Amino acid sequence: MLSYTVEKLSTIQYVKLIGTAKHKVGVQSFIVDGIHHFDIGQMLDTRGIAVRTGHHCTQPLMEQYRIEGTVRASFSVYNTKEEVDLLAEGIERIIKFLK
Repeated sequence: MLSYTVEKLSTIQYVKLIGTAKHKVGVQSFIVDGIHHFDIGQMLDTRGIAVRTGHHCTQPLMEQYRIEGTVRASFSVYNTKEEVDLLAEGIERIIKFLK
């Protein structure tokens, strides 16, 4: 699921993936250039897509890299590719609306 998410999100203009280690758990953090992470989270929420936003207990690290905060999608065994497709579609719509 994670590799599919990386594949889908990495093709979206203005999306920058954060944390791209090869062997990691089922989470993917990202930012969208020019759009606040809270706005992305709230707008995805209105579409029924649950993500977390903020520092995720890594504020010192984010300050080091000058990242204000990220959006983080988490996955488990019950998630589907269709849900990842909805996430990607939601991000694309938000970008078109706010840019």
